[in-house]
Amino acid sequence: MDLKDWRFCSQEDGTISLHDCVMDHVEWEKDGLWLIFGDGFNVTKNNSLNPTGRHRLTGKAAAFLKSGSYLEGAWNRNCTWQASAHSEPIPLQEIPIQREQFAEWSPEVLDFAWEPEKRRLSITAIDGVGYCEINFSCEELWFCWNELPKDAWFQDWPKEVRK
Repeated sequence: MDLKDWRFCSQEDGTISLHDCVMDHVEWEKDGLWLIFGDGFNVTKNNSLNPTGRHRLTGKAAAFLKSGSYLEGAWNRNCTWQASAHSEPIPLQEIPIQREQFAEWSPEVLDFAWEPEKRRLSITAIDGVGYCEINFSCEELWFCWNELPKDAWFQDWPKEVRK
């Protein structure tokens, strides 16, 4: 896969929402890695490559991490369990996420943070195990898609409550 395989490639990370988007798999290539979103991700109306004037959901899409590598990740990071409202929270033990686990792993993304000065991408997500955080390093972060066929789930949100 290559950037030229996509109609649109943007580095405007502040105009991309991965919330509620499923990362289907990771493709490791010599020049970087691809985070594949088979059902797409959301591109806000503020993205310079979105001519619709509306927040839109892409079709199949990907995030490309140029010279990217997996740093580390864990389930239960900064998580606690509380038996009742009156009990003390108990920290949950972190479970490391190994690179090999990406082969058959499809987490639903909650949020991401790109820190270009640190060359670091952090993703928080949920899956069948629970809450997790995964961290990558890369020189550049690109968001790629071919189409904007539908409104994003948050386009008309919050909707007016009708009585």
